[in-house]
Amino acid sequence: MSDGPESTKAGNPVPRIFCRSCASPLVQAADWEQEDETHWSLRLWCPDCGFEQIAVLDRPQVIYLTLAIEEGFACVLEALAELETLAEPDLTGSSRAELDLIRRARSERIEPASF
Repeated sequence: MSDGPESTKAGNPVPRIFCRSCASPLVQAADWEQEDETHWSLRLWCPDCGFEQIAVLDRPQVIYLTLAIEEGFACVLEALAELETLAEPDLTGSSRAELDLIRRARSERIEPASF
C-alpha cells in the first residue's frame, strides 16, 4: 500500500492510501492490535483486488492512516448525499429503497444479510 497527501481546495494536504497492487484508493485497515506503547500491527486489505499486507506502524503513521480512513469515509458520505438528492424527485419503490439504504449507511445500520 502506498500513501501520499493530496491538496484540498484550501491547500491543506489530505492523506490518501493507495493499494500497491492495483492503485485503488479503497484500502482498508483491519485486525488492529497494539504491539507496545508506540507501535500498532494491522492488516491492510484492498477490496478491489484482494491484496493484503501486514504493517507495523508507529504513532505518526497510525495518525496518518486514521486521517486517511476518515477522509475516505467523508467521501462516501458525500456520495451518499448526492445519491439521496438524485433519488428524491422520483419517489418510486426503488427510490424509496435507495433512500433507506442511504439512511442506514449514515447510521451504521447496514447488515450484510440485508442485501
